[in-house]
Amino acid sequence: MKRFKYVELMIVSLLFIGCHVQNSENKSKRITQRNINPIDGSNIEGHYQAKFITLNPQINGTIPGSANFYRKNNQLFAYVRLFGGGVNAWHIQNVYTGARCPNSADDINGDGYIDFEEAEKVLGQIIIPLDGNIESQNLGRKRFPYGDLSGNYTYERVTSFSKFLKDLNQNDDNLEDNIVKISTDKGFDFKNLTVLIQGIEKDKELPETIATKTPFERNESLPITCGVFKKIDHLPGEEYDEDNIPGPFEDDLSETNFYHQLKH
Repeated sequence: MKRFKYVELMIVSLLFIGCHVQNSENKSKRITQRNINPIDGSNIEGHYQAKFITLNPQINGTIPGSANFYRKNNQLFAYVRLFGGGVNAWHIQNVYTGARCPNSADDINGDGYIDFEEAEKVLGQIIIPLDGNIESQNLGRKRFPYGDLSGNYTYERVTSFSKFLKDLNQNDDNLEDNIVKISTDKGFDFKNLTVLIQGIEKDKELPETIATKTPFERNESLPITCGVFKKIDHLPGEEYDEDNIPGPFEDDLSETNFYHQLKH
């Protein structure tokens, strides 16, 4: 009799464990499915902003500003505002796959600066170059904005979201660079991507310990601000007008004054 009770107890225990495992697996599956973004980007709408955190403040002090993406219907707007950067400095700006900005703990050589190589270890690979053409990772390469006489600049671009996403889903033809594509079976979202702004005046002296990568000079590649993209509901103190997009956006920016073509 005792033997039968023992067998019954074992069967009940096994059934309980089996149900628990199955429930855990189902829960894990639901969580995984919930975290997968639609591959067509249909989950992306509205305003995504990365508020700048100053890097290497001993160069220019605090540098406020933000990088923004705004999607409405099939239009994608990208705009950057930066204040108090380098006078006439050329500013490389890219969005990376990493989900955080570098900090003092990432200063590997302990020289008091976060250089490009140290920042890149944290940021991962480039996914969106904020250059002359955001429709493609390649068409606008090496064309980035200059700061004005106050060290400020405004960058604005607009494109078709479907074309933008289609380019990200293309095959990666150059595995040697640090620019990555997105597999067509994976979703995409701006949230938790990280933007890095680089560049200071040419005449500012920097320690020899600061590393860069060819073909950039140290002053061109030095990180100055960084931010992580978050979804926001509206601009502070201002409601969105249904017919207007945060901007404004210029249709014809001067190629001569606004961009610098890298000639290394």
